[in-house]
Amino acid sequence: MTKSMKPLKADPRLFDAFAGDYDRYAGLCDPLGEWLAGLQLTGDRALDAGCGSGRHALALAGSYTDVLAADVSAPLIEVARVRRPHERIRYEVASLTDVHDGEGFDLVLSMGTLHHLPDLGAALAHLKSLVRPGGEIVLVDNVATVPAATRRQYIAGAARELARDLRHMRARDAWWLYRFRTGAAWLDHLMSDQYLTRAQYRARYGAVFPGADFVDLSFATAMRWRRADGSAAV
Repeated sequence: MTKSMKPLKADPRLFDAFAGDYDRYAGLCDPLGEWLAGLQLTGDRALDAGCGSGRHALALAGSYTDVLAADVSAPLIEVARVRRPHERIRYEVASLTDVHDGEGFDLVLSMGTLHHLPDLGAALAHLKSLVRPGGEIVLVDNVATVPAATRRQYIAGAARELARDLRHMRARDAWWLYRFRTGAAWLDHLMSDQYLTRAQYRARYGAVFPGADFVDLSFATAMRWRRADGSAAV
């Protein structure tokens, strides 16, 4: 194979190289899904920005009449369309900063996505502009005590999670999760991540969404903010 014929390496920040496996991983390990269901969100139009393989979009379709689910990864969107089709969901391949909608949304949701964006401030401002008067935004993202960990630390963490998983799920699923967490594609992705601390998260997000409510979750921090009726997007 000549140099010009070599396939391009997938961007490790994306999930293109392991979309199907990531969907299985999310199905086995989604602690945020139960938390989201507990919010009892409801309304007319919803946006799932960075929807991945559509798990949370499908949950929203039960209480919203129109759900736009967007993700920059075409393979993940294809998985979503095949495995989670729904008459109320429109799946689109798009970065969340490329989503534009004149009607606005009663809910703007983004979970585990914003740390991938090169300009967090611009992304937050754009998502805010998509919230209708009276609508709300729920943003959840990973946080850490340090911006990034080493591959060795992630592998050690996978071993600890294996011990826990073996107590709570079938052995075959626990071992599959361990192999996924220690696989090259997933580790390459993790090495591309840069996280805020909880304090930094509250400061950065709170500056764009004054008066927002924050909740600390196991490995993430969540923010919930409602736009006042008649408030102009700024």
